[in-house]
Amino acid sequence: MLRQSRAPAAVRPAVILTRPAAQSARFAAQLHARLGEGFDILCSPLMEPEFPATRLPDGPFEALILTSGTALEALPHLTGSLPPRAFCVGRRTADAARAHGFDAVSADGDAEALLALLLDQRPQGGLLHLHGEEPRGDLVARLRAAGLRAEGLCVYRQRPRSLAAAVIARLEQPGYVLFPVFSPQSAQSLAEALRVLPRPAAMMQFTAISRATAEPLLRFCLGPVSVAAQPDAGAMLDLLDPPPWDNPCLEAPGSKD
Repeated sequence: MLRQSRAPAAVRPAVILTRPAAQSARFAAQLHARLGEGFDILCSPLMEPEFPATRLPDGPFEALILTSGTALEALPHLTGSLPPRAFCVGRRTADAARAHGFDAVSADGDAEALLALLLDQRPQGGLLHLHGEEPRGDLVARLRAAGLRAEGLCVYRQRPRSLAAAVIARLEQPGYVLFPVFSPQSAQSLAEALRVLPRPAAMMQFTAISRATAEPLLRFCLGPVSVAAQPDAGAMLDLLDPPPWDNPCLEAPGSKD
């Protein structure tokens, strides 16, 4: 088995954040509050949302379904009547929905938890899922199969971006580089971006917010992958405390037992 010695003291560990800029900034602040300042953070969003002008279907709808807070950013670009309620995948999305004036309920989980919540509460009015080009969990079809009225509407799309030059340069140095990854789509984009690069000198590690997010990273065998116990930012922070670069027995290319 290959084993790498500890990173050279002169090379600080780096955390690479590939979420959109606002979400990366929020998680960066949480990381420093939790772990201190002994590492670098580089932000390199791999996707940038675009919000085309979109008209809402006529409905009527009792509630929105929100599997991503990005859908709320599309609200200024929508025309039509919005319902007063929102069923949300997690607490952060629910908080954001409340800030927009919705009576929001959180499933405190992932798309499966949201589906279970909706099937348990069984709203009698129509449900409108605002989503991106690749909606998670096939919720609309599964809700319809269970006898509920549901429609889906694509309100944003993600434009791909390349890894920043600073990230590529950091991968060419020895030491630890950690990628927290927050969605299957981000994981796929990151895996495709990394596998076309020359073999990095850095030791890459990954933390995934869910097993579905881990799958593209595992498929391409890019490095060790840890999966959060719950699909939320708090559980992702728990994976990094204590920091993985403090572990002297981590595997990496370049040195033998």
